[in-house]
Amino acid sequence: MMSRVSAPSALPRIVVAEDHPVSLLVLEDQLAGIGGCAVEVCRSGTEAWEAVQRAPAALLLTDLSLPGMDGLEVVRAVRAAEARHGASRLPIVVITATAGPEERLDCLRAGVDTVLSKPVSFETLREVVRRYL
Repeated sequence: MMSRVSAPSALPRIVVAEDHPVSLLVLEDQLAGIGGCAVEVCRSGTEAWEAVQRAPAALLLTDLSLPGMDGLEVVRAVRAAEARHGASRLPIVVITATAGPEERLDCLRAGVDTVLSKPVSFETLREVVRRYL
């Protein structure tokens, strides 16, 4: 169940997939501080995949460990759909506490654009959002 979907707007839409309540609260606060975007919160990988399919997104921020589909399953589904439909490439940023060398390599192979380790500072998130939006 999605906790919040921002009202339709001309702002770039960021889909956030995070099931940990504290991490989600921090990300929501940081994105609100950055501004200039509409945020759709998803508490599972399945919700994130549905959100990306439902409406165009400008950026996907996802954890790796999610109920339903895990973060890499979501990434692979997005990249496969882009290839099938000739869609433009959605920037995908993984934000995870388990970002060791092996996980980073798995992310890059799956099609992730950037991998960030938790906790992510406001400055780092702002830089990443500005890069992709």
